[in-house]
Amino acid sequence: MSWTVFIARKAYKQLHRLPRSIQDLADLAVADLEREGLNPAGWDVKKTGQDEYRLRLTYRYRMRYRLTDAHELEIEVFYVGHRRDAYR
Repeated sequence: MSWTVFIARKAYKQLHRLPRSIQDLADLAVADLEREGLNPAGWDVKKTGQDEYRLRLTYRYRMRYRLTDAHELEIEVFYVGHRRDAYR
């Protein structure tokens, strides 16, 4: 079974303001989320709250996402950006 990953409008806008290299890493991370689920292999992932996770793209950039529907295997990415703003 494969997962469905939705990128929120705000996260989409944040993503397009980032450097191209970070955008490419985010694309790889989303592909791995679709293939492997909440904890893709090879990525530094931590659970930050109930059904919320943080994925480390580089030492400065983070992607935050949440499980929206466990039965339908849906994940929503709601933040992509610098780590200083990731937890506000």
